[in-house]
Amino acid sequence: MKDKEGMEIYNEEDREFIADMFADDDLKVPESLSKENIKNMLEEKAETTAEPEQTTAEPVQNIVPETEQKTVKKRSWTKPFGWVAAIAACLLLALFPVMNSEPDKAEDGELKPFSSYNQLYKTLDDMLGGYESVLKKNQEDAVILEDGNETYSAESGEAPAAPKVYAGKSTLGSARPNADSSAAGSSGERSHSDTYIQVEGVDEADKVKVDGKYLYYIDSLGYRVYICSADNGKTKQVSVITAEEEDSIEDIFLAGDRLVTVGSRYSYENGDDSTVVTVYDITDRKHPKKTADYMQSGRPVSQRMVGDIVYLVTDQYAYDRGIPYCGSSTDPEKLKAKEIYCVPSPADAEYTVVGAVDISSGKELSHVTKAVLGGSQDIYANGENLYIAGRTIIDKKKVDKQYIRYNPVAGGMYIRPYYIGHEATMIIKVRMAGGKIKILSTGTVKGVIDDQFSMDEKDGNFRIATTSQTANGQDTNNLFVLDKDLKELGHVSGFARGESIKAVRYVKDKAYVITYEETDPLFVIDLSDSKEPRIEGEVKIDGFSTLLVPLSEDRLLGIGYGVKQVEDWQETAGLKFVIFDVSDPADPKVVTSKTVDETYSNVQDDHRALVMIGEGENARFVLPCWKEFEDYAVIEDAEGEEEDYEEYEEEGNHGGVLTITASDDKIKVVNYDETEEFVSRCPVIEKHIYAICDNDEIVSFKLK
Repeated sequence: MKDKEGMEIYNEEDREFIADMFADDDLKVPESLSKENIKNMLEEKAETTAEPEQTTAEPVQNIVPETEQKTVKKRSWTKPFGWVAAIAACLLLALFPVMNSEPDKAEDGELKPFSSYNQLYKTLDDMLGGYESVLKKNQEDAVILEDGNETYSAESGEAPAAPKVYAGKSTLGSARPNADSSAAGSSGERSHSDTYIQVEGVDEADKVKVDGKYLYYIDSLGYRVYICSADNGKTKQVSVITAEEEDSIEDIFLAGDRLVTVGSRYSYENGDDSTVVTVYDITDRKHPKKTADYMQSGRPVSQRMVGDIVYLVTDQYAYDRGIPYCGSSTDPEKLKAKEIYCVPSPADAEYTVVGAVDISSGKELSHVTKAVLGGSQDIYANGENLYIAGRTIIDKKKVDKQYIRYNPVAGGMYIRPYYIGHEATMIIKVRMAGGKIKILSTGTVKGVIDDQFSMDEKDGNFRIATTSQTANGQDTNNLFVLDKDLKELGHVSGFARGESIKAVRYVKDKAYVITYEETDPLFVIDLSDSKEPRIEGEVKIDGFSTLLVPLSEDRLLGIGYGVKQVEDWQETAGLKFVIFDVSDPADPKVVTSKTVDETYSNVQDDHRALVMIGEGENARFVLPCWKEFEDYAVIEDAEGEEEDYEEYEEEGNHGGVLTITASDDKIKVVNYDETEEFVSRCPVIEKHIYAICDNDEIVSFKLK
């Protein structure tokens, strides 16, 4: 709403800001300050105080610089608001004397909530360092921006062919708290397999879920969930769940007669990403019914489910000064300022948004949501605490060179400063027990993690393994032990120079770390003294493992890649299994290894694809696979001349399911069941393997 001079005298954000200030101090907003009352009074005031139209003389121009004009307009709200606004202003000044001041500076390990949106906006502006649009929509004058050897002209009306996002994210029930993760992932003697997980009692979302009678899986395009009955190797589609038109489905949870989908939504109108959790009642598998949904701003990072609570972590860019939001997908609400925290030194303008969603609460989901100004990469959760790891920069220095970010929604090219420094990992600790979310503390360690298995908690201490760089850019590796407040207790650093971490597994007071450059060393690190962790022993083998599976107290199974030498470099060569003997930590040994040539598996990059039937050394491991052959077909042109390229023959690639055992210190390939299509997942129900193929078909085999 504006006055006769075109000055804005009513702003919905200002009213919400005032309301938030009352709420922050547990005070009820007076009815006189309601949205409708304020608008009505302003309209009445405008009618009674309207000045007669000037007809004989031009109005006097108030010549003020543009920046000062903005300031004058912003501070002139008390006059048109009249006595209601004046009283509100007095109350605010009395209750919140520092609401427009600088945000409190958080100490290392401390997280401060914002007391107002103004504080949040100022922090974002300081971070962005003069981040500004230099090319507006419909700008008539040509503007040329240089970025290295690239130029962009507004006159051409075309955006860069491949816009670079330099300011984006770096390329990067109840559970038993502190459960020993060595047992996680095993389905024991159950009639069906479960998703292979890191911590017992803390479920992880996946693309496929099963129970004793049905399979639930996402189609290859990510728009549908198929529900199929499974009986003695035979399947029948009974129903299909289809995502909303603007949504995609990335993962699912299964909780009895409830199916939960987790998907992404992109708004072309607003140019932002959000994550949608949708709950379906599948009591009648033939007729699934949507019961509720929940939306949270940002792209999905990872999720966990404990009992009936889904814990959702998303990452949201904040270059447009957007506020995190959550709620129903049709009517989400932005978080209050006091629900948004700030880490001591965020590296980039992005939020980590954490939501706890109770999926058992009927049609309207009960949820608690918080946000932290600071990005996220992966998570570790044990049912009591949730640890969020995100990449950041330490020893940050601003360089003169500026990079360009193209934002078609906001309408232009943007320039912001570029910083250099050392990559580090920022950790945010969140209490997650019982569906409650409490932001506890933060800490930073040098280097970056490999995946969620790089992290673990035991007896209140957090352990994290990272790869960092030396002054001359050489990879080196570290393991840190942090206390309950994420302050360092001890570390071991600088091992395996020139190599990077490929796999980590914690078992009680031991950490097993795989690094790789040309060989595959397994390091055994003793963590019994948190203040002085130390490397006890190591053993090397060709290739490298990407997943370590505890078989017993003194045996580990490594699943990863074999390698072969090609001239001056190494390249991957198939699926490799290794059994490590760690009974003597000072002298670990390779018991045996086996490489299945020309065969690869999703398990090498995604632990959830592994199916483990039984426990420990008596288990059978089922892996979705595909084979590649070196049989090439030479393509000829119409005259019979060879073209200058080759491609695989159709029969040169196919999928399959590999079953192995790792007992009695021997790795045995039990069976390889071949399929025409690549296989992404291979769950087991009642001793039958159901291979989910890339064409969305299911092929079944008898488990041997």
